[in-house]
Amino acid sequence: MTGLSQRIVDYIAELMPLYTFQFADGRDCALSLVDGTLLMPVDECGPEREEGWVAVLWQGDAQRRSEVPGPLLAYQAALRCAELHGIGRLPAEVASHRHILLTRLRGICGDLLHIEMVTRF
Repeated sequence: MTGLSQRIVDYIAELMPLYTFQFADGRDCALSLVDGTLLMPVDECGPEREEGWVAVLWQGDAQRRSEVPGPLLAYQAALRCAELHGIGRLPAEVASHRHILLTRLRGICGDLLHIEMVTRF
């Protein structure tokens, strides 16, 4: 699977140490190292349907499944990652790291990421 949903899940899985890669149900997924929640790409048949939705299996339980907008989920994960990596660092360093993560995310999601990328120190 190479659609937007998969690219978003791959991006989140790279946000160590909060997430890691996990192969589940025949797909590359992201596993939360905080609570065990599994993020799976949603099958997007055709480019007109690429909206980047991600399936969330809460604490890895297939019975507790939700589908959420992937860009918003990835945005929150990126902010938490920058915050974690910023412990003990200057605010300017945290802002710089956050900007790098969000620029990469905007490259993946394009116009679906409806955020203002303002970096204030």
